[in-house]
Amino acid sequence: MKAFKNILFFTMQNARYLKKKWFSLLLLFITPICMIGLFLLLILQFMMPDERQKSTLAIVDNDRTEESKILTQLLVMALNGNGHIHIERMSAREAEQAIAQQQITSYVTFPQGLTKELYAGNPIELPLVGDANKPIENAMIENLLNSMASYIESAQANILTVYEYAKETSMSTERYNQLQEEIFIDYAIYTVGKNNFLLENTVKNTATSMPSYYYAMSTLFICTTIWLTGFYMLLMKEESRSIQNRLRLFGVTIAQLFIARAIITISGMLLCLTILYSVMNQWLELALYPLDYMRLLLFVLLYSVCVVCLQGVIELVSTTAKMRMLLYIILTALVIGVSGAVLPTIYFPAGLQQLLLYTFPYEAFTWVIDIALENRNYANYTSMLASIAISIILFGLLALYRERRLR
Repeated sequence: MKAFKNILFFTMQNARYLKKKWFSLLLLFITPICMIGLFLLLILQFMMPDERQKSTLAIVDNDRTEESKILTQLLVMALNGNGHIHIERMSAREAEQAIAQQQITSYVTFPQGLTKELYAGNPIELPLVGDANKPIENAMIENLLNSMASYIESAQANILTVYEYAKETSMSTERYNQLQEEIFIDYAIYTVGKNNFLLENTVKNTATSMPSYYYAMSTLFICTTIWLTGFYMLLMKEESRSIQNRLRLFGVTIAQLFIARAIITISGMLLCLTILYSVMNQWLELALYPLDYMRLLLFVLLYSVCVVCLQGVIELVSTTAKMRMLLYIILTALVIGVSGAVLPTIYFPAGLQQLLLYTFPYEAFTWVIDIALENRNYANYTSMLASIAISIILFGLLALYRERRLR
């Protein structure tokens, strides 16, 4: 009860302190919006795709069987009529020369023995070689091939099922081979026609497909991070040793002071975020349900708690005010960079992308984009809750250590 009273008292004190800093609060609200707006506007010019350009995929058929020819023809027929991918058939030498001269985006090879491996039920590999300067287009084509491979695996399962039943019957080898080919052709047609799978099973890079909306949400996310740092730094005070001793005699702990500061920091950030979102939504016109807003608010709160806990850790481990400020700036830049709010993570190296999957900024921003722009009707909070638990435990242990050293 006493701890709660202490937290409430210092929360009110921090609120009164901020009221006297109204000019600093105004600058804190306006400055990041102007800076981020100009910066993202520059990035947007480079991120906007040229609508007249198509990704060109070359198919190199080294198998040269009836089945591979049929699959190639079906792919050409299905994809050449859309505005996304153009497919050409080439030899291996032509494809290598074309990609070296940047005439094609990538080429896929149907290896020799593909049909035999297919009928034998062995895993199918389709080697893909892409232009390193076109990561987005290559990712889209790779996902397309993965979708096709999943349907081929389904065809394999059916072929093997037919084979098992054929062994128990008097079906001739000729009839069995004919049945195999029929099943393959059926599933090849099913593959290229399934729900217009090119549109449904491609990598959707929201940064290029919906750049204005994506970077509007990025601006909100970046401002959220900067406001958290700004409010926390405004509330920081260098207390003398005598004041610290008096507070400790009254039963005030480092954790209680931190919680009071965190409450005002997050509350101030939410107020600024609400104002900015209300203004931006007049232009965005996002049609979100109340449940979507609740999910977004929860992710913002979980993200804010993680950031503020890390700021508290920096406060405990830093020895000087200059060092503390430098670490706050580094933390803010690192969190924003890892999240993908400035540069989408699809542009990062593949190994780094795998590491980012386990970071809370990436998790929070990804879910915010999915809920706000991708109409995601569910959310998974497990990773964020785990990040909060780790952050709180880390801060709690450091706070206890600091309390013991001050005694």
